[in-house]
Amino acid sequence: MGQILKNISYSFSANLISLLVSVCMVMFVPKFLSVEDYGLWQLFLFYFSYLGFLHFGWEDGVYLRYAGKSFTELPARVFAGQFYGVVLLQAVLAVLAALGGWFGVDDEARKTAFICAVALAPLVNFNNLCNFVMQITNRIKDYASLLLAERLTLLLLVLALLAAGLGTFRFFFAAKLCSLVAAAAWGAYLCRSLLHFDFPAMGEFLRESGDNIRVGIKLMFANIASMLLVGIVRYGISLGWDVATFGRVSLTLGISNFLMVFISSVSVVFFPIVKRLGDERRAEIYGEIRLGLSVMLLGLLLCYYPLKCVLSWWLPQYADSLIYMCVLFPVCLFESKVDLLTNTYLKSLREEALMLKLNVATVFISALVTLFTVEILHSLEATVLSIPVLYAIRCTLAELAVGRLLGLHLHKYIAEDLLMATLFIYTGWYFDSWLATALYGASYLIYLLLHKEKVRQLAGRLRK
Repeated sequence: MGQILKNISYSFSANLISLLVSVCMVMFVPKFLSVEDYGLWQLFLFYFSYLGFLHFGWEDGVYLRYAGKSFTELPARVFAGQFYGVVLLQAVLAVLAALGGWFGVDDEARKTAFICAVALAPLVNFNNLCNFVMQITNRIKDYASLLLAERLTLLLLVLALLAAGLGTFRFFFAAKLCSLVAAAAWGAYLCRSLLHFDFPAMGEFLRESGDNIRVGIKLMFANIASMLLVGIVRYGISLGWDVATFGRVSLTLGISNFLMVFISSVSVVFFPIVKRLGDERRAEIYGEIRLGLSVMLLGLLLCYYPLKCVLSWWLPQYADSLIYMCVLFPVCLFESKVDLLTNTYLKSLREEALMLKLNVATVFISALVTLFTVEILHSLEATVLSIPVLYAIRCTLAELAVGRLLGLHLHKYIAEDLLMATLFIYTGWYFDSWLATALYGASYLIYLLLHKEKVRQLAGRLRK
């Protein structure tokens, strides 16, 4: 238990610092960049977020097949082949994608953002594989140091650029490149025993790579579908409105996702623990963690009201778009349950195929909804409102699936979460900040009273 708490503290500390970096990026970058340059930066980050899928499940297979082994148990020759094979594949794909973007994209802003993003694919996926190796071998402290190497380098460079008055997209791209190089150098050092030029025979390399891709591709497609849930909506916004509008919506979505950092820090450590548990214990822990998450996240939604006031004062050029925060904040409630609970449980039960089916179904719904709200209604408000609705649909489907596998009846608790999220959005949209705070705060107190006995029991367990 002591080691588990240490690992959680390492992961949490690293992700907390990552959160502070994100806060600084959100607070200072749009303050000093023009709306157009900030929109271009957000478009670049949007394309950048999908680079982790260019390995076609190769790295996910390594994650699933070798989880639980110690670092010394990893076969060095096999992993050397996997590392260099991944980097070579990414270099080839980056060149092909850049050529496709150069000749196939007419809009200059989108072309620039796309080519700059795909050029970073080899670094991104090398760093991802180093991160996976640290996670599966329980070297959480080293995983945390890798995360910090990239995030702190980026923060320091961005602050230096802003101080020097160099607040343009091309300088920010250079800062992102340098941060990835710094993380890659540190990752290469940590994994140096796996990076010798001592490769397996070609047949062995192909068999190992094929096994990893075959195992990991379902998880990769499930993750792609998960990102496409909101990615399709954001892409629809980028097509239906200008780059500046895309930047404004991305800003509010980024602020709304801050809470996810805390959930991610726990989920990194949580997966190997759940994998070792029996079915009865899994079901018992699911209910406890679900209640704790709901109490914490529904309470943290109250942060929206003072945060909106501060941001409206600090970023007056984005004040009109901050109203969307009340719509997007509940995304954290649904995404946290999927990230920490349902996905962790489905992976531990080796139900990657079910994850894929659930995510594909919601992506299909997302495409239809985006087509309707962007092309037919051409309503930015309806398009943004569709984001929490889509996340709620996916979370509900995933929880019902996990509940069926574990023999749990979750309908009542799911309905409570949906009702609280609806109240939050409604009060935040139609009432001023103080009245909305009072109305939602009263609703939250009623929620706590309804679950006071279970909350008391959970608090007692945590104290012990």
